[in-house]
Amino acid sequence: MQTCLDKAQANNALFASQYSTFRTAQIERNFHNWTLLPNLSAYTGFNTSFGRRLDPFTNTFATTSVNSHSLGLNSSMVIFNGLNFVYKKNLLNMAIRKGEISTKSKQNEITIQIIELYVDLCKLVKQVEFAKIRIEKYEQIQAIQRLLIHGGKINEVDTLKSHNSLLNEQTLLIGLEMDIRIKTVDLNYLIDEPLTTRHIYALESVSQITIRPQFLENFTLEQLELDKDIAENQLKSDRSGILPNLALNGLLGTGFSTNNKDYVIAGNPTKSYRDQISQNLYEGIGLYLNIPIFNRGEWLKTKQLYNVKQSERTSAIAQTEMLLEKQKLELEQKRIKSRSEQELTKQISDNLRAIYDKTILLYSEGRTTYVELETAFMEWQTKLVVLENLKLDSELLSLYE
Repeated sequence: MQTCLDKAQANNALFASQYSTFRTAQIERNFHNWTLLPNLSAYTGFNTSFGRRLDPFTNTFATTSVNSHSLGLNSSMVIFNGLNFVYKKNLLNMAIRKGEISTKSKQNEITIQIIELYVDLCKLVKQVEFAKIRIEKYEQIQAIQRLLIHGGKINEVDTLKSHNSLLNEQTLLIGLEMDIRIKTVDLNYLIDEPLTTRHIYALESVSQITIRPQFLENFTLEQLELDKDIAENQLKSDRSGILPNLALNGLLGTGFSTNNKDYVIAGNPTKSYRDQISQNLYEGIGLYLNIPIFNRGEWLKTKQLYNVKQSERTSAIAQTEMLLEKQKLELEQKRIKSRSEQELTKQISDNLRAIYDKTILLYSEGRTTYVELETAFMEWQTKLVVLENLKLDSELLSLYE
């Protein structure tokens, strides 16, 4: 069973969604630190304008066309935003934790499936063993019947009845072996083995596993507690939106325009592109303070919704804790019941075997009927199957933490 559990845990296809969510949260958190750095962008623009204007020198209107070009760098960074960076980072860390819980919950779910499937296969293996033993017993009974027929103590009807019982056991054996094949396919799917792979199931390995299943309520409770913390940090992040925020901006640029004339030179030609680019260089730096004044009650609505949801989560946590305690108490009662049933069933099974042993002696002497013999035999075998199932169920109950 431990090998099956290890193979299932290594089967990434079963946890693809959970791993994707977890890795996404990690990447988001890692790149969140980059938001502290200033951003840097380049800009460029081209513009043309034309129309009539008043010439200041001649005091007459003239038709003109002006082309201009600008380029530069712009940078900004947030200095203070109400500690929103801290709250966002907390939220991203909690998202990672949420992904871990989701992965652990899925792993636990698969573990439970593997264990229950493996226990069912062990039960079927034991039933196959018992069916083969019953077939051997019926063959022994038929050998006794042949001797009794020769001695004239019974008629051939008993042999027909025993043969019919033998055929029923063989039919049951075929059905049990088919059930094992079907469940083995399910197991191979979970442990990422070829679906037609055959296995030998070790009953004693059930109690030796190191990966223990847990109640699903454990993960639900952990998720609810985390959701409360997420909601609290989200509220703080939302609150930072109503606090003043301070940003630092800087820019560096230059430009060219055909409207920039060189009035020193006769004819007032447009200054050269290179001269304008070098002479029109400008820099700027500034602090910008943004103070929210009115946001139409959004913060009040957010806070009230937070209180409603937190009250709901608190109730859900209390209910889940009670359900978890209920599950533990029920588990303990099932363990006590299983131990008592095993003891009583063991005693009944021993008694039924003694009855069968005496009945077959009487039958071999012709002093009882085949119906009584088969009844004693089937009652004993039925109790053996029940006893083995109780043992395996008890092993399953003992696995839960």
